[in-house]
Amino acid sequence: MTARQAGVILAVGLAFGLGVIYEWGPLNGFFSLTKWEWPWQDLGTIQMGLALLAPFLLIVGVAWSVDRTASRVPMWFWLAALVIANFCFQLFSVLADPRGPERIMQIVSSVDATAYFTDALNIHDLRDWMSHFPQANLTGHSKFHPAGPILFYWAFATLFGRDAGAFLGGAAVGLLASFGVVVMYHFAGLWTTDRRVRLVASAFYALLPGLTVFFPEFDQIYPLCSMLIMLMFVKALNTSSRWYAYTLTMGVIVFIATFFAYNLLTIGVFPVYYGTYWLWREHGSWGAIRNVLRTSALALTAAISLYFLLWAVAGYNAPAAFGHSLANLRGGNELLGRSYKVSVLVDLYDFMLGAGIIAVPILWFHLRKLGDEFKANPSGAALTLIGLATILTVDLSGLLRGETARIWLFLQPLLVAPVAVELARVRWPWRVSVLTLQWWILVLIKAKMSFIEP
Repeated sequence: MTARQAGVILAVGLAFGLGVIYEWGPLNGFFSLTKWEWPWQDLGTIQMGLALLAPFLLIVGVAWSVDRTASRVPMWFWLAALVIANFCFQLFSVLADPRGPERIMQIVSSVDATAYFTDALNIHDLRDWMSHFPQANLTGHSKFHPAGPILFYWAFATLFGRDAGAFLGGAAVGLLASFGVVVMYHFAGLWTTDRRVRLVASAFYALLPGLTVFFPEFDQIYPLCSMLIMLMFVKALNTSSRWYAYTLTMGVIVFIATFFAYNLLTIGVFPVYYGTYWLWREHGSWGAIRNVLRTSALALTAAISLYFLLWAVAGYNAPAAFGHSLANLRGGNELLGRSYKVSVLVDLYDFMLGAGIIAVPILWFHLRKLGDEFKANPSGAALTLIGLATILTVDLSGLLRGETARIWLFLQPLLVAPVAVELARVRWPWRVSVLTLQWWILVLIKAKMSFIEP
């Protein structure tokens, strides 16, 4: 990335930021097309900026230190700092809200915001509830999800009581989401072995507005599952010595992911595309075909086996639960008037809003030199195209419509990795300017748009 290109990125970000400040309609959602938007609010941009300044300075300090410090400092130290910074973004953004920290408890306890905690309070006999889950009288988002989120809050409500359980459960969601910074570092390793570039990916990931504005929502955690599924699949195909470990881990993560959110099933597009690319790279040999098939089969077998175990122990009927949720999802799209023709375009914008908008020009400049990238790093270039194809396939499928800044959070790592590769190429002053702009956009989006209404 050249200084001129960095200047273009800064211009785009500044223009977007000014539009948010002056509440230019389309930036918070195309209401005229979808009859839906993120409502404008005013929490005070200066107050929000001051609240989120310290964690941002920590991120800048980490990026600056790694650029100049020898490898004697262990990577876990820098990653721990980024985890803390990301969690502080979430926590401090709520503390800066005039409604105070009680808002965490209000969101978790709200039927309209999530409803998981509300439905968890109705569990009296856990095994009986699990065995009759497909027939349970669920509310809000619970109607579209498996039992995992409800059981998560049931555990907190049982251990800590109603109010403390709601607050601590919400805080736990945010803290778990922050560990996506660590997973992002390893996930970016599929693109490059340069630890500096991988740390830039973790830093940019920590600054994603979507991870902060949706606190505390389970969607923040789902990128961990998607990254681990993709990472394990690629590792299993390319590393024979630990094939069983990678494949079985992938199966366990598939089980966990689908026990919490069915939308994560769409990440299966990535293994299909990557497996096809890998077969092409291996010239379609029988050994390569067998490796792809056995990896997929063992991972699915592991996930299905865990569901059989859950059925045997608790009576949980996973296929029936999935069918019930799918029927509710279809009805929800029709009720909300989410037209496919409109959503297929608007959803991409909302997804980029969750990324902070400036990811778009950075990615554009990266794609312009993809031909050279194929020569220098063919695997990384292929992964970039596969990642973008995965996002577009989910979009064109029309399966996950509306609120994609939240619902597609699990796809954000596929955008962050190539963005970080490009951002790492620019000189330090320009790079810190872009990171500062990303932070400023995060502040504005949090202060000026309301993403959760209890």
